[in-house]
Amino acid sequence: MKEYTHFFNNVMMYLGHYGWSINFCNDSYCWNKRKRIDINLNCDGDIYQLILHEIAHIDTCKYNNQAHNPVFWKRLEYLVWKFLKEDLDEYQEKMKKYMTAGIYKLCYKRSLIN
Repeated sequence: MKEYTHFFNNVMMYLGHYGWSINFCNDSYCWNKRKRIDINLNCDGDIYQLILHEIAHIDTCKYNNQAHNPVFWKRLEYLVWKFLKEDLDEYQEKMKKYMTAGIYKLCYKRSLIN
């Protein structure tokens, strides 16, 4: 786990994402409000790619509902190439086949008119 934590910290520093932590448990998820990424070490596929998968959600979830949409996959492919110098593994490619359009939403502060 030490090598995964080291990898995670280096990627996060490079991307300018500070205050985030990594948690090894039985699920994989990106918790934006908690600034925590959960990683399941028993999952299929490469753990380094899984870490990058969850990191990709940080930059792409602002305007969609954590969806695996085309913007997300483009970001993940960039991160995998940048940090691992490889293409998506079989597990990620399988997940990519079920990509969604996502639900986009912009929220505006409501001004009160007196």
